[in-house]
Amino acid sequence: MVKIVITISLIILWMAGSWAQEMAVPVEVQFQLFLKILAFDRNLKARVGDELVIGLVYQGKFRVSLNARNEAVKALSKSPINKIEGIPIRQVSIDLDESDLDSTVFKEGVDVLYISPLRAVVIKKITDLSRAKKITTLTGVPEYVESGLAVGIGTKGEKPLIIINLLAAKKEGADFSSQLLKLAKVIE
Repeated sequence: MVKIVITISLIILWMAGSWAQEMAVPVEVQFQLFLKILAFDRNLKARVGDELVIGLVYQGKFRVSLNARNEAVKALSKSPINKIEGIPIRQVSIDLDESDLDSTVFKEGVDVLYISPLRAVVIKKITDLSRAKKITTLTGVPEYVESGLAVGIGTKGEKPLIIINLLAAKKEGADFSSQLLKLAKVIE
């Protein structure tokens, strides 16, 4: 009986640790890179309106997700980059536990979605929307890029690694320059 309790406790601790480690790169560093990456999208200016709206997608009832959203809000607020190609940046939070992603994207005029770590959410539902509405997707969870999001930040050794799902990026309307693609791990 004691062995079972210890085994269950170790599994729970391992699972909690793995949730916290879904993003190996701090959110502040992710956004320093994301804002620069977006400047390499040759189609960005044609796709956005008078402002570049970044939707921060998270789950308020999932602590890891909420923390990532809070850090993203802070990173964007503190960033010296407040315009890309002369277009001002605005952020909007989208709590999947409280609101409908599709209607919020439409209402707010979202151009870019940042996907924080999520629990029990099918990524395909997000990619169906992002491709239909030509919205670039960003994430700090490398596995989500393999699942169909366009751009992610992972690690290679101790350094951040830009990961681009080229097919997903094209379906979302992005056209990243070859300069960026040379710096990134490209998934085709």
